[in-house]
Amino acid sequence: MQTVRKTVPKSQWLTSCHFHNLTENQVLAEVEARVKKTSRSLVLLDLDSTLYEVGPRSHQIIREWLLSPESDPFPAVKAKLALLEAHHIGYSLRDTFRAIGLSMDVAEVNAAWESAKKFWAARFFTHEYLKYDHAYPGAAAFTQRLYDLGTYIVYLTGRDEPGMGDGTRAKLVADGFPWNVPRTTLLMKKHSSLPDLEHKLEAAHYIRDHGSLIASFENEPANLSALCHAFPDAMHVFIETVSSDSEALVCQGLYRIKGFGT
Repeated sequence: MQTVRKTVPKSQWLTSCHFHNLTENQVLAEVEARVKKTSRSLVLLDLDSTLYEVGPRSHQIIREWLLSPESDPFPAVKAKLALLEAHHIGYSLRDTFRAIGLSMDVAEVNAAWESAKKFWAARFFTHEYLKYDHAYPGAAAFTQRLYDLGTYIVYLTGRDEPGMGDGTRAKLVADGFPWNVPRTTLLMKKHSSLPDLEHKLEAAHYIRDHGSLIASFENEPANLSALCHAFPDAMHVFIETVSSDSEALVCQGLYRIKGFGT
């Protein structure tokens, strides 16, 4: 696998990268096949928008904002957001506002967004709200199959340990992911201010010390491309859910799936 050291916006990244022409089931089967024939195999799994749908977490926080005094100065925005459905929830709060038809060029909308964003940020990155996340269909079963084949499961997430560690571990157990057993590790940021990309690149040292990376699963192009460059012989699987618009290195030989089958 070769990596071209060129950073481009997400929309261009999707068209510039080379993705193997395999079905979802073929990609998952290939990961399992490589695990079976590799000693000390290791698979890297992101959490948010990779194993877990986090839209319900944001949706719950928006509902609470609508019921709070903070939203009272924005009646027109409240009326619009009262109609919010699951498919409107985007990667960011700004994306969600736009999806429901709110223009950020309108002063009231922008002010409401600032208020809602502050309310959202104080809750989204906390233990308490992780209970609203949904594991994507098939995610836990696929991870368990890999574990049963003998691979080392590493959950590599941009969540921070102080704010979300306890809640994350409890959720993994509740949703049936392999955890609290040998060959499982959760790598979280030591503090919330550490950039996600920096954290995930630092994890490369841990990965090299604990096994041979077979595959990484990630929804953020920048993170996936960085791992592709660090581990060119592994499979790097783009989970096509929601992601930021951050620029990413163009990579060749990636894989792409929308889910984990059923």
